[in-house]
Amino acid sequence: MSAEDDQAFLADCLVRTSDLERITDSANPKCIALGRTGAGKSAILQQIENTSVRSARIDPEALSLNYISNSNVISFFESLNINLDIFYQLLWRHIFAVELLKLKRQMQNEAAARSWIENLRQSFENNDRKKRALNYLTEFGDKFWLDTEERVREVVRNIENHFEREVGISVDAFKAKIHADAKDGNSQSIKETSDIVNRATRVVNDVQVQELNGIIELLSEDVFHDRQQKYIIIIDDLDTGWVHESIRFKLVRSLIETLKKFKRISNVKIVIGLRVDLLETVLQNTASAGFQTEKFEDMMLRLSWAREELMELANKRIAHSFKDQYTSTIPQFYDIFASKVGTQDSFDYILDRSLHRPRDIISFMNECLDQAVGQSKINQNNIRNGEKEYSRKRLRSLADEWRETFGDLESVIGCLRHVPVRFELSDLTDGAIETLCLELLAGDGVSNSGTFVKACSLVADTNQSYASIRRALIETLYLIGAIGVKLSRGTPYNWSYKNSPILRYDSLTEESSFAIHPMLFRELNKRADPTTLV
Repeated sequence: MSAEDDQAFLADCLVRTSDLERITDSANPKCIALGRTGAGKSAILQQIENTSVRSARIDPEALSLNYISNSNVISFFESLNINLDIFYQLLWRHIFAVELLKLKRQMQNEAAARSWIENLRQSFENNDRKKRALNYLTEFGDKFWLDTEERVREVVRNIENHFEREVGISVDAFKAKIHADAKDGNSQSIKETSDIVNRATRVVNDVQVQELNGIIELLSEDVFHDRQQKYIIIIDDLDTGWVHESIRFKLVRSLIETLKKFKRISNVKIVIGLRVDLLETVLQNTASAGFQTEKFEDMMLRLSWAREELMELANKRIAHSFKDQYTSTIPQFYDIFASKVGTQDSFDYILDRSLHRPRDIISFMNECLDQAVGQSKINQNNIRNGEKEYSRKRLRSLADEWRETFGDLESVIGCLRHVPVRFELSDLTDGAIETLCLELLAGDGVSNSGTFVKACSLVADTNQSYASIRRALIETLYLIGAIGVKLSRGTPYNWSYKNSPILRYDSLTEESSFAIHPMLFRELNKRADPTTLV
């Protein structure tokens, strides 16, 4: 059984954690459920949707935001390196404002929407700021009772029309002009083109942000004024192909920045699920002085699971799977699994070889069940044999999980075969890194845009040292969970899934050392006592 696809399993085996209470608490700033693949982000968001009286889910794919990347004007702005952050934030604010209005007023048709807007307008007779905010709604989306997709199209079309009115030239004509200017080098013509670019920039900056700020004020004071009623908007699946890659990371970044604005409405919460690897990719692809993880840390709920919670999940997994075989009692983990593997508790044996997330536990248990077909109980040999296949799949899954961020990682993780379980920087010799680079550069060309392929190509082309690759190896292997770090003698190992998620290479000293995670032992042919590491 898949840990992610079986909805019956999810319903029967739900484990409520403190994370659920924290992320639904309107007074708590946490609104981004941040976790790795299989950490339970989607399950928590599903729980919120199932238990909240007033909630709505926005499906990113249903927004049809590819309309933006297909827009001549927007793609042209991007090609001119015009900063579109304000526009993307406008888009999210518009989407959220309208979805919240629909959720609050239950406006599903034109008549209901017009009646509500007119009544509200009359109450703002002496408040120009709120009247302008209300006018914005009718200007940009007087059809906001339609699907969100149509509202997005309307916002984009408005910006496109504004550009052509302001500049006085069509996009196609402007493209031809730039091409001609570059070809003949006419300085006066180039100056005119530069002026048009500046005017285009003003178009983007003049997207009625003030009116949108007024809308948030309006929502807070005049619409969502009953603080006893809580409203929740949910967004998940941001890691899927919901929009063209050329703008996806910018849209995710703008989404995160937009969440802060809606915190002003105390009984409204917008909750999103975000994978750690997607956040890392967003940071890499939209780097700027104004967007750092630290600024948004208070909004991020880094999902974590205690041993007791994962034990409860394992018990429910067993009870669900064997409910038809036990009529008088509800089976628990130790009714099916041997109590020990060697001298170690069997559940701790599984836990030590996981990243302390539900999917790992369930995947390991599934491998053990496959080894014990036809048996009444899973013995320690079944567990050890199941570990072999589990470890092989874990290495491949690690590489798949982070492929979008780093490219090919199978060979990168595989380089740990050449170092001991506990190792130091000096064990990552130039020879080992050279072997890795030769393997990467001799690949099939499919993954030749990855981080390490590029780094190895640069070293090969410029005859630089391997120091930069060694640094990237350590930081990346730590980030993905393949290795832990002991910063100084006498301290425990730190792991990205339960300590600091990022390792800064500059924080390492001569006393620092590393350890391979036990989940990879069998695949990398390593032996050690995991209890001394994790």
